Amino acid sequence: MKQLKFTPTLGITSKNFQMIISTCLPKGQEPPSEHILIDLGEGDQLSCQISTPVNWKTNGKTIVLIHGLGGSHSSRYMVRMARKLYARNDKVVRVNLRNCGSGVGLSKRPYCGGNSHDIQKVLEYLKKQSPDSDIQLIGYSLGGNIALKLAGELGQEADRLIKTVIAVCAPYNLEHAVESIQKKENRIYHSYFLKSILKGSHRWTSEKIHTIFEFDEKVTGPSWGYAGAKEYYHSCSCEHFLTNIRCETHLLFARDDPFVCIEKFKKVSFSEYVFPWFSDHGSHMGFLGSTKSEFQWMDSLLLNWTEGDFDSDCFEKNQ
Repeated sequence: MKQLKFTPTLGITSKNFQMIISTCLPKGQEPPSEHILIDLGEGDQLSCQISTPVNWKTNGKTIVLIHGLGGSHSSRYMVRMARKLYARNDKVVRVNLRNCGSGVGLSKRPYCGGNSHDIQKVLEYLKKQSPDSDIQLIGYSLGGNIALKLAGELGQEADRLIKTVIAVCAPYNLEHAVESIQKKENRIYHSYFLKSILKGSHRWTSEKIHTIFEFDEKVTGPSWGYAGAKEYYHSCSCEHFLTNIRCETHLLFARDDPFVCIEKFKKVSFSEYVFPWFSDHGSHMGFLGSTKSEFQWMDSLLLNWTEGDFDSDCFEKNQ
């Protein structure tokens, strides 16, 4: 693993402040976008927002963004990144997982952390529209798990659809991540995520759900053919797919992430195409930096990475 130089804003090294502040900041204006629906079969559809700059050429970059748990195309990190990429003249696709954002009611089942086949449908649609465009995939949190799982499933075939995969704070082991979210010290986050998950859940259950695990045990798992939550977590955790990845893949972690443990990740096997990076601070998708130009440090880093820039002075040392 390689360490990244990251200096928190105002010396705020608290993982809680980093994460909470990042979720309270204004997201700004969304870039102009076209709403499209991807056919998933069985009458289900996936909703995407596509932002294509006026001067974009068909051989230009296409960046596909996948949101995390409880998110959508309108999540702060999705809007910020889409706006910045669009301003750089990149085509940006914000994917809503099943029944999220503008896709509510378009699928009979809720999304899950293993819906890599849905993302493949999106990529195939984009390749058909613009065969000469290189597609880069950025997955945030649970979206990162999905992106990595897809890359592993595709293996040698990935290069026909994806040039690069980037996963931000991906919960590579879903069971461990859920256990961490449900810890007493993380109850404020668990409450937040559970509330977002339960929106519209009456379509799948009339029971009162008290935890994320319970929702996955009673709803998510059975909806996708698993016996329960644990079978779902094991089958869909990207850690089981990393050794089969054959496209350039970069993972961003923070040592103080309250949900994703990088110490345990050091025991995970992965292929030579996978490059893990970490910083000491940043929490779970916080990464609020010390200067005006690097305040949204995560965004700046991802903008560099999507340009193929891995040599800036934010890289510190090998671990």
